[in-house]
Amino acid sequence: MDDSLSNTIMAVDERLTHATITWSDPSAALGGGRGTAAGSGDGSARRDGTADDEDAYLVAAMASAALAAAEVRAGFGDGMSLNDRKVAVDGAATEAAEKILGRAPFRIRVAAGEGERDDSPGAHTGQWLGLPDEGSPVIDGVFDYVDGTELAATDQPGALALGGFGSGVRPVPDLQAYAALAPTGALRGLDIMSRPEDGVVPLLERIAAAGGKRPDELTVATHSLASKPMHRTLIDLMRGRVRQVLVPERVTVEPPYLLSLAGLSEPRIDSMIGAIGLSELAFAAGLVDLVAPELGFVFRLASVTGPRAEPGLTSLDALFKFSEDEEAALRAGGWRKDRQYTSEDLVRPGTSRAATLFAVTDNPALGLRGPEPHGGDVAHVEGFLVKPAARIGSIRLSYRR
Repeated sequence: MDDSLSNTIMAVDERLTHATITWSDPSAALGGGRGTAAGSGDGSARRDGTADDEDAYLVAAMASAALAAAEVRAGFGDGMSLNDRKVAVDGAATEAAEKILGRAPFRIRVAAGEGERDDSPGAHTGQWLGLPDEGSPVIDGVFDYVDGTELAATDQPGALALGGFGSGVRPVPDLQAYAALAPTGALRGLDIMSRPEDGVVPLLERIAAAGGKRPDELTVATHSLASKPMHRTLIDLMRGRVRQVLVPERVTVEPPYLLSLAGLSEPRIDSMIGAIGLSELAFAAGLVDLVAPELGFVFRLASVTGPRAEPGLTSLDALFKFSEDEEAALRAGGWRKDRQYTSEDLVRPGTSRAATLFAVTDNPALGLRGPEPHGGDVAHVEGFLVKPAARIGSIRLSYRR
């Protein structure tokens, strides 16, 4: 990949004035690099249908989503409710991203997206974007135009615009999963169907053994306590068994933890255990396929409405209380609530093509700055493009206002 990708990105969005991509060495620590590709908007992009086109549209769309979310946030009034702020952020990001994805010279089948469950703006599973010609090549897309919408709406660090392309993503309903990250060779032997609070200790022991460690040497990422107390018991059980449990302060955004596997954040995790949205899990599985294919997820399907109906629970029991609509959605997609799955049931190994993430607000864990809504005539968006074999490009895009 050379200057052609930078130029192709700028040809996709006429507002861009500069694009810089620094490609890192997969074996290097954070900050290492082995070359830079930069473009200056001369319109000389290569447009021959290669992977440059795919990467350019993915990068341009998700960067545009991040910028739009940041700019709409800057216009919020003091009397605006949190829900209205979140809808405005998601709406602006969705419109910006899909304006670009809709012009892609290939077909995009949305296999996973977030927003349908709450009838809010966002990508929806089964949606089609890009070239309408049914004979065109089809790419599977996984999108969360703003992961951490509440963070973006309240101008707190950590919100990201996420997008991924692949060719083997199984479509998912907009529900949840209870999942664990572990070495791929151990996934089939793990029990994820037990009640989480009863099964987490043997689960940790097996994950540790598969990695050649003791449980008290593990660093495990999990979900936030801020939204509901339902996670507390599981977190307390893990804290008594492992070296460190990483608990987000407010909203759970998984990619920074997963990118520790490629040296982009720290500490490096050994596992991730807890509740995760199915669309987020699809993106996470694709990201792991790109940066750490020796790892994968084991998971079971989980409810959204169950926990909402019992917000005071301090266990994960409500995760498995499905509504009739949720059960119908599972049946329609050929999913079953009484069996466990692995990453291979979600993303076929080796089929992830690319993943992008751009900062909507500052992201200290990844060293990214969010766009400055009132930064003068030029706006800057920062993020990463992740390719197979942990090839990672650090991207900075400049937009004319």
